[in-house]
Amino acid sequence: MKKVVVGVVGFGTVGGGVVDILQKNKDIISKRAGVEIELKYVASKNFGGSGVEILYAKRTSDYNEIINDKEVDIVVELVGGIDVPYDIITKAIRAGKNVVTANKALLAERGDEIFALAREYGVVVGFEASVAGGIPIIRVLADSLVGDRVNQILGILNGTTNFILTKMFEENMDFTSALKKAQELGFAEADPSLDIDGVDTAHKIAILTRLAFNTKVDFNSIYVEGIRNIALEDVKYAYEMGFVLKLLGISRVDDDGSIEVRVHPALVSKSNQLAFVRNEYNAVLLESKSLGISMYYGKGAGRYPTAVSVVADIVEIAKNISSPKIVEKVKEFEDRPIRPIGDIYSRYYLRFSVIDKPGVLSAISRILGDNNISIASVIQKEVSPHEFVPLVMITHHSREKDLVKSLSEINNLKVVKGQGVMIRIVDEL
Repeated sequence: MKKVVVGVVGFGTVGGGVVDILQKNKDIISKRAGVEIELKYVASKNFGGSGVEILYAKRTSDYNEIINDKEVDIVVELVGGIDVPYDIITKAIRAGKNVVTANKALLAERGDEIFALAREYGVVVGFEASVAGGIPIIRVLADSLVGDRVNQILGILNGTTNFILTKMFEENMDFTSALKKAQELGFAEADPSLDIDGVDTAHKIAILTRLAFNTKVDFNSIYVEGIRNIALEDVKYAYEMGFVLKLLGISRVDDDGSIEVRVHPALVSKSNQLAFVRNEYNAVLLESKSLGISMYYGKGAGRYPTAVSVVADIVEIAKNISSPKIVEKVKEFEDRPIRPIGDIYSRYYLRFSVIDKPGVLSAISRILGDNNISIASVIQKEVSPHEFVPLVMITHHSREKDLVKSLSEINNLKVVKGQGVMIRIVDEL
């Protein structure tokens, strides 16, 4: 049986999980893969605290030792961050090594460059674990749907934010309380900014967009809005009107060939499959020409869900080394422009705090109408003990820049208190 040699760089949560699986399941993996996978190295600056014992592999504090070893076939990068992983991966590629990584931030921001380098040197970059760790969505897009044409992607791609929104919806928690609960249970970091501000989801939708539409993605062109400002009252009012609130990564091809790539809170119908994805779970909804609508669901993070995806990439590359076949995940990329957020069309949920007196609704409606925004439904809540009452609206499909202009004008009305709330609605696929 042919032997393939692996070096793992990084011995934290995921790295420890990968080492554990490769050691404990060595015989099973070899039988199923038809190739022996030898874990020769584990590189880390700190070998304590992972809870996993390294049984046979050599420990090293210098990842260059792995890259410079001619016996090593696959370098697994599980360090995190941007600069150091970039150095590891590009050095490994130039040394003729295949690479496996779970680094979503690096691939989102510098993936075009890394994949071009891999093509130049004739090696493979495996990145299944970079998006929704326990869901094999990369393999679905690269292999299962290779003969189909994907039209759009909707994804709940961050377990932290989905947990927070679930608690707000199901337990009437405000955002701050739900975030604290997530931190207590280990679903949110001490500094949760990357999650709650939508950046983590943006990294993941960038990777999926690049693969699904075979296009370069300028990460800085992606519209990103998180859930930090979501109020409990909007979660409740939206549900009354038939919607559930989720943080979505959205990518689709428009008729003119441009792509929409955006991350923001969005309302989905109560009957939408994504409405039933709760707590820390992730889901990706795909719409493709031949298959139609399909959904992929599971845990999106954690030591072993992510480690399983890393090992799957290692095995796939090892099988290719043993019996060569094409396993390249991406071809040469096209250049598709990303549509500015102001040019998208959507339905919208709007909430204003207004003085309860005649003429207020007509004043707001007039401004919307002057900007080509038509109203589909309105709810004015019962009079509160305060002078101002909530006015909730759903619009028909409108261009976002027209709606933003309307909001600016409405917010300046004397009968409106503070800033109006706008949440986009995602219609059924």
